Amino acid sequence: MRFSCLLLIAGLGSAAAPEPVRITSFSVLFDAQAKGFPSSAGTVARWNGKLLHVFQKASDAAAGLRPSIAESNDDGRTWTEPKPWMTEVFTGDPREFIGLSPFGPTRKGTLLAVGFRTRRAVREGNYKQDVRWRPGEFLIGRMTKGASKFELKSHESGTFLGEQFPAPGLILDSGRIVVTVWGAARQGENWQAGVLLSDDDGLTWRYRPVGPPVDNSFRDDPEMPVGFNEQTLFELPGGRLVSLLRARAKLGRLVESPRDTWYFRAESNDRGETWSKPEATNLAGTGAPSAGITLPDGSLLTASRIPYSRTLYKLADPNAFGLHLARSFDRGKTWRTEHILEKGPDGRLFDNHYNAMNGQFLRLSSGEWLYVFGEFRQNTKENVHRTLAVRLAFGKR
Repeated sequence: MRFSCLLLIAGLGSAAAPEPVRITSFSVLFDAQAKGFPSSAGTVARWNGKLLHVFQKASDAAAGLRPSIAESNDDGRTWTEPKPWMTEVFTGDPREFIGLSPFGPTRKGTLLAVGFRTRRAVREGNYKQDVRWRPGEFLIGRMTKGASKFELKSHESGTFLGEQFPAPGLILDSGRIVVTVWGAARQGENWQAGVLLSDDDGLTWRYRPVGPPVDNSFRDDPEMPVGFNEQTLFELPGGRLVSLLRARAKLGRLVESPRDTWYFRAESNDRGETWSKPEATNLAGTGAPSAGITLPDGSLLTASRIPYSRTLYKLADPNAFGLHLARSFDRGKTWRTEHILEKGPDGRLFDNHYNAMNGQFLRLSSGEWLYVFGEFRQNTKENVHRTLAVRLAFGKR
């Protein structure tokens, strides 16, 4: 028995370290700001052999912003002239905000457009008034294989939630489409996070809660809603899904860094129909993608903005912010740093929490991905809104 234990200990001691995720390049993917097209928020998709980039200036749903599009036939080396995207959605109301993202294609070859419209303009009052309650429509477009335009449908405020802030999520191996969504169900309530599921190629949708609304005792300000909002989804084998949920205020707050919160984790064993109670992880930050990567070895990879805390993660420069690539080997319960990007591709320090905006993973092959995210630098000296891309590789060189 003792000999067997010694063999086991020796085997554990000699186990190979997990294979790293390599950064093979870091570059500017798209920059048309000089032409009047800021792109610090956006999404990419591959469709009919082209790379589509739908983008706009990053904001909290500021009035008057609408999406634009540029296309590339050579994987982002050159782009067409930007132009407004899906202008048929515009009402002409100067208060409206429209956010739309290409998503797919689905298993049937359909390209989706997922987004929302609000008509409660940000900066109409003070910031608290602007973001306290923003009812909006869930917009879904479908362009089937071979078609040349989207079929659009609007789900009015209250269809699933009162506030409806959706984002592309996952297209599962089963063909089910999963979209993340958050918002308050009714004015005065706290936010909740959930998923919208479709089993008919995006024609109909049903809502399932992931992070339910919390008690008002979690609020810092009794008039300001808090709770779960943005999510990052992962698909594991056998129909299991994992969600990383962003929290706010007293929900998951770091004692040593009151402006930061831990991500929470929930799990589904039935492809998103029901979810476990969210539990806090050891990963902090915000600005994450709506879908992460499940690597070939079963580990999970996500990206988020470096938190305000200067001591939580090891930084080469104490003034740095930027991008934190983190990896989990236990289905998202605990996370460890894979890479930290403190500087842009031009070598300039990310010196502000907001420099690296929410991003998106784009799969290039079985072992290669792009992480595409917006660069946001706006102060008295700088005004930079462009799209950056980190190329990641896993497996044989």
